[in-house]
Amino acid sequence: MNTIKEAGLYIFDMDGTLLDSMGEWTHLGRSFLLSRQIHPPENLEDIIETMTMDESAAYFRTLGVSGDIASINHDVMQLIHDSYRLQIPLKPGVLSLLKNLSTKKDSILCVLTTSERDCAENAFRRLGILSYFKDIHTSFEIGLGKRTGDIYKYVCDLYQVPPSNTVVFEDAPYAIHAAKEAGCYVYAVPEETYRADWEDCVNTADDVFQP
Repeated sequence: MNTIKEAGLYIFDMDGTLLDSMGEWTHLGRSFLLSRQIHPPENLEDIIETMTMDESAAYFRTLGVSGDIASINHDVMQLIHDSYRLQIPLKPGVLSLLKNLSTKKDSILCVLTTSERDCAENAFRRLGILSYFKDIHTSFEIGLGKRTGDIYKYVCDLYQVPPSNTVVFEDAPYAIHAAKEAGCYVYAVPEETYRADWEDCVNTADDVFQP
C-alpha cells in the first residue's frame, strides 16, 4: 500500500471506494422501474449516474412512476437495503488503510456519500468499521451533489479544516474533478465501473490508492 499523505481531514466516498457495492447500484434504477412494469430507457444508467436520490426519484416520476419523492425513495431503497445489511464487502485494502489512518490522533475521518445514511451504517456496523469515522455525511442531508466542489468545501467547513489540509478518496471521475475543484488532495480509487474513465481519473487526481 502506498504511503498516504498527512492531512487534518480525510473524506471517504462509500460506494466503489470503501465498499464493493457498485455492481448492486448499477442496475438498481432499472430493477425498480421493471418492478413497476415500466420499460426503462436503454441509457438509464448514464442518465441517473450523477443524480442524488431525490433527483432520480423525480426523474422516475417523468417516466410514469406514481407517488411522491419520499415514497419512491423508500421503495427504491427497499431493493438494496438488505444487500448493505447482509452481504456487500469492503474493497481490498480498506481495512488496513482505516487502521493506519486511525492512529493519526490529530486527523479526522468521515464519509461523504450520495447513498442513504442507513445503508452506510448497516454495512459499516456489520463490517466493523463504523467506529473509525467521526460521522457519515450524505448529499441528501446536505442538499448538494458531487458535481461541483461545493459539497467538499461544505464538509471541510464543518470540521474547520481547509481543503488544502484535506484528503479525499473517490472512485468516480466527476467526483474526483469536483474534489480537486474544491482544492482538496485527491486519491483516485480503482473501480471497474469507471474503467473507461480511469485515465481521466489518474490524470485529474493527485495520486492513486493502491491496496
